[in-house]
Amino acid sequence: MASVVSVLSKTPNLLKELTRVLPSVTFHEVQDPEHDTQFKQSAVLVCDFDLVGKYLYDLPNTKWMQGTWAGVDKIMPLFQNKPLPYQITRFTGDHFGRIMGEYVVANIVNHERDLCELRDYQRKKQWHKEGKICDYRVISDLTIGVLGLGNIGSRIGKILNMLGARILALGRRPALPAGDDYSHVSRYHTKETLPSLLKECDYIISVLPSTRETNGLLDNDILKNCSDKKSVLINIGRSNTLSENSLIKAIQNKITITPHVSGMSRAKDIAEQFSNNYNLYINQQPLPAVVDITRGY
Repeated sequence: MASVVSVLSKTPNLLKELTRVLPSVTFHEVQDPEHDTQFKQSAVLVCDFDLVGKYLYDLPNTKWMQGTWAGVDKIMPLFQNKPLPYQITRFTGDHFGRIMGEYVVANIVNHERDLCELRDYQRKKQWHKEGKICDYRVISDLTIGVLGLGNIGSRIGKILNMLGARILALGRRPALPAGDDYSHVSRYHTKETLPSLLKECDYIISVLPSTRETNGLLDNDILKNCSDKKSVLINIGRSNTLSENSLIKAIQNKITITPHVSGMSRAKDIAEQFSNNYNLYINQQPLPAVVDITRGY
């Protein structure tokens, strides 16, 4: 059992939430990792990947590190041909799925009903009900493609399907396993049949990780398959699927761009996931979402 868990994170209120869910555990907030003795003595860590990167291979007593992010872009280049120094788990699963699902639903509804235009009319003191404001589609009218069928993508697909959308999905497996976990998927695609998926979709939600297989997946002319339905792409995954030139072209064609904020890590959610994982860890049970260098996440 870990005697002291060291926490290296900028997430507001994280130490408070960790103490709330695990009051019997002693948590140590790392202020200066370069000179913090406890940090280098702890067997269990909770860390932001960007803050811990330079110390990954300088923590001789660490057995397990819980990350506060889903993406591992900041640390993956550090591994190169070296093995993981200890078990590292990502923050992912139902928490992110719910939060990012809300973001997706909000953006689809906003786009279909043109709610931004309503706000503009209010500023201008105008009372208009034309165009998409009164003639709109609802989510149950839509076919939506979800690219990436991990924990987050599956949860988003289920949310959209619950609202009536027909869900097409893309994943890395040759086929989906049987069972209720994927009953919300009407049709499953792999990379080879991606053009067919794009042709059918009103919206495409990318939840893809950054791997060799996803590099440039949406580049070149593949998005021409979206032209007939004028599909809307919502990318809440990693940015490597689309080159900067392609993104610039899209912005010039009046797309909406937001910061990487669809699923910000909240202290409450990190603490709850850490609590679940900690109980597995002390009982020597397998941990979920362990970083796999061969997969790239």
